Amino acid sequence: KLKEVKENIKVYTEEDHLNNGSDTSVELYEKFKAAIVNLADGIEIIPQKFYIAFKKGSNISDIEMQKKGLKIFINAKTGTLDDPKGLAKDVSNIGHRGNGDYQIQIENDKDLEYIMSLIKQVIK
Repeated sequence: KLKEVKENIKVYTEEDHLNNGSDTSVELYEKFKAAIVNLADGIEIIPQKFYIAFKKGSNISDIEMQKKGLKIFINAKTGTLDDPKGLAKDVSNIGHRGNGDYQIQIENDKDLEYIMSLIKQVIK
């Protein structure tokens, strides 16, 4: 029985997610991935079913691939993120697949540095 269950467990890869994106979203993902990994030592990339998790102890951010861009989730509780530009949307009261109460929808990299400053706030 256990062997049967193990054979049916799907291990997700970055490739699985990248295959669902467009050239634009894959290029964006690569830029944001590199920037997140450079925020601190020891950040792990762990692909899940619906998103790619970035962890340092616990999840700090998740990225969900889309056809025209990315959804970036920041693992912070409502009211704890210092976001003067107001880019991060509070998704604490709506269903979402990523961790945390903040989501940023992006279609380009013009706010990359600013978004990294938001993600950096949750790294312990």
